[in-house]
Amino acid sequence: MSTITKIRIYLVAATILLSSCEKNTAPYEVHSDSKDGAMVYIAKSINGVQNLQIFPYQEARTFQFAAGLGMLGYPSLAVDITLSEDIHAFDSINVVRELNGLPPYEPFPKDAYEIDKLKLTIPAGAVSSDFVTLTYHPEAFDNETDHLLAITITDASGYAINPAAKTILLAANKLEERRAETNGWIATASTEQLSGENTGLASAVLDGDLNTIWHSRYNGGERSSYPHWLSVDMVNETYVTKIALAPRQNNPRGFTKFNLEGSTDGKTWFVLGEELAFDPAHLSYQEYPIEPQYLRNIRITMTEGLQDLTFLAEFAVFTY
Repeated sequence: MSTITKIRIYLVAATILLSSCEKNTAPYEVHSDSKDGAMVYIAKSINGVQNLQIFPYQEARTFQFAAGLGMLGYPSLAVDITLSEDIHAFDSINVVRELNGLPPYEPFPKDAYEIDKLKLTIPAGAVSSDFVTLTYHPEAFDNETDHLLAITITDASGYAINPAAKTILLAANKLEERRAETNGWIATASTEQLSGENTGLASAVLDGDLNTIWHSRYNGGERSSYPHWLSVDMVNETYVTKIALAPRQNNPRGFTKFNLEGSTDGKTWFVLGEELAFDPAHLSYQEYPIEPQYLRNIRITMTEGLQDLTFLAEFAVFTY
């Protein structure tokens, strides 16, 4: 058989194969107006409660979601979908929370969000709709309360609605304070003890170890006395809600009063608290809430104590 003849046979075979593929279109590519076995759903609802980002605060944030259609093939006609806020779902979830000893959700405050539309369309030949955009304003939420918004599909052009994925739950949860990580932070002091027990260096207040301490200088130079100061540079601005101080664990004769200052540049300082009491004999962390705000630097100036020298085991900052 000649080479030309072989090529012709291969071309004929390829043509027959392609023709066969065209005639036997896979079922999932067919456009159909049948609603049998088809269901409409909200795509992100299958992932459970959607927690909106409230912090760090900014003027407005957005969250988007869309509807989907599960079927064999594609719809031959557009699917119009109607959504609405679902008070029944909200109430049902609160019943479950209360049975489990949890506080009920509060509804989203009316001035805390806007929804651009509650009508969606899945175009003919497609299986997903356009997007709903929820715009929300973080500072309009009470940050000590959990909030919930439920949005449900109420109509889908006669298509069945998936009962397990018809409602999207959007939560704006209360902010939980946490201790900030101190990696990279820098502590300095009016004086520090460069050699001696438990280091004596200012950096000891940031190491997370109650057994290491910063100590004002007692030898190796002029003996220090009040006022003493200790300053922490957090390197980047951090949203601070409170600070906490832990005293030396084996000596109760430290400072008893201090002033608290903050700064965003390490140069201009402003008062966060004055004449604050500290108990050097109380071995646990002692907390000092402030007006929540962004700070880069925090300084404590110790003004009184049970002796001229003083010390501190840990300096902690809390944020969201």
